[in-house]
Amino acid sequence: MNYVATIGSREVKISVEDLGGSNYKVSIDGVERVVDAQMVATRLWSVLCGNASFEVDVTRLPGMGEEFEVLINGDCHKFSLMNEQRKAMIRAGGKGAAGKAMITSPMPGKVVKLLVEVGQEVRADQGVVVVEAMKMENELKTALAGKVKETFVEEGDIVEAGAKLLLVE
Repeated sequence: MNYVATIGSREVKISVEDLGGSNYKVSIDGVERVVDAQMVATRLWSVLCGNASFEVDVTRLPGMGEEFEVLINGDCHKFSLMNEQRKAMIRAGGKGAAGKAMITSPMPGKVVKLLVEVGQEVRADQGVVVVEAMKMENELKTALAGKVKETFVEEGDIVEAGAKLLLVE
C-alpha cells in the first residue's frame, strides 16, 4: 500500500509491502528498510529495524479522522496519514481557475452520491460528489464558493480518471 503522511506542512511518501509473517518492506521517501512489526497489546507494537528495537504506541486521535499520535520509545509524533488514492481524490476536488471549478475524477471509480444539484449554492471546501474507487468512498470538494452550473454524471455512473463530474462557477 502507498500512503502520504503529513507532518506539519511536510508531506512524506510511504509504501508498505507485506513480506509475510510480521515482516514488511517499508519505504519512506524512497529509503527502504525491512522491519519486523508485531502488535503486542492494543495500540502497542514491537518494531525491529536493523539492530534497533522500538516500542511504538499508536493512537488515532478522537474526532480527527486520519490524525495519529505515535509514541516511539517515549518521543511523541503527530501526523495525518492517508492512502495515495484518497489524497489524489482530495486534491482533484479543487481543480479550477478564473472563478470556475471543474470537479474531475482523479481515478476510475463509481459515482456513489451527488451531494449537490444544478443551481445549488456551495461554499468553498464543501463536499459535492462521492466517488468509490477500490472499495473506498471519497468525498470530492470544491475549492471555491459559487453555484453548481452543470453535472456531467448521475449516481451509479462508472467514470474514468479525468472524467468531468460537475462544474461550479
